[in-house]
Amino acid sequence: MTSGKKIFLSHSHNDREFAERLARALVVHGQDVWFDKWDIQPGDSIVNKIFEEGLASAAAFAIVLSKESVRSSWVREELNVATIRRIEDLVRVMPILKEDVEIPISLRTLHWVDMRTDFDGGVRSILNALAGVSDKPPLGETPAHLRSIVEPVAGLSRLASTVGLHLLRATDVDEPFKRAIRNVELAEVLDVTPEELNDAVDELESQGLAETNNDLGTYPYDFGFVEPTYLLYHAMSNYLEYKPDSDVKVVINAIAALEDAEGPALQQHTQLSPGRLNRAVEYIKDHGYAEVLLALGTAPYGFMLAKATRATRQASLENRD
Repeated sequence: MTSGKKIFLSHSHNDREFAERLARALVVHGQDVWFDKWDIQPGDSIVNKIFEEGLASAAAFAIVLSKESVRSSWVREELNVATIRRIEDLVRVMPILKEDVEIPISLRTLHWVDMRTDFDGGVRSILNALAGVSDKPPLGETPAHLRSIVEPVAGLSRLASTVGLHLLRATDVDEPFKRAIRNVELAEVLDVTPEELNDAVDELESQGLAETNNDLGTYPYDFGFVEPTYLLYHAMSNYLEYKPDSDVKVVINAIAALEDAEGPALQQHTQLSPGRLNRAVEYIKDHGYAEVLLALGTAPYGFMLAKATRATRQASLENRD
């Protein structure tokens, strides 16, 4: 790649053979190199050629570091000028390490090209730097288990939020009862390790957002099945097409109006699906907004009767304000 400006190659006279080899390698690869053997002709002013043409028009300053060059007065002078230009953002300074040597103080903060044992690799590094090319491999695809992870919700970790959202979506919002998901199934779908899943489910359960059964023989999992609680619907309401808090208010108002409400009557009054109605009644029972009686054989309802209390009537009045 031709830059339009030259690479000024600074070196000691004793490093001329190495410097010329490097200069030729760069030229072969399309880089215009200012090299004293080529650019200073008989009768030319050495000082003018170096400082007024070489350094003045250089896009990069490559300095060969060897035991001889660090002692060379010419190299030190060239280095001083190049350092000033680097400060002014006019030139890239590229130290070339030919052999083991103490790096000059003015170059110690720069990344140098190590050509002590790998000449071709050093040439490649120089070319990449000049072209702005990195050896960094191309960006690959995000692993599946990370692509599925959602942003944190309701103060939960990202992984617990992801598990919670999957539990939420595993059951249609209108279904009467929530689906319990087996440990292995959940781990496979989310592509997480048993430890990651255990921690996420434990976090959800500690917040009352999930329930598990802890049967024996579930190792390496700490649970057999897990299902969401009604509180998870409230915590993740942004992912729903309805607002669980609004359902609670509607059902409280209905219980207050009906006084004693069985499942069918309450559904007819609210026009909510059995799933949404059941979750609202669970919330109302746990928060003491009504007296809820449970019994077997009430499906698709999760309760037998909801009775109005003082708390029901007070909450209903507040809902109307």
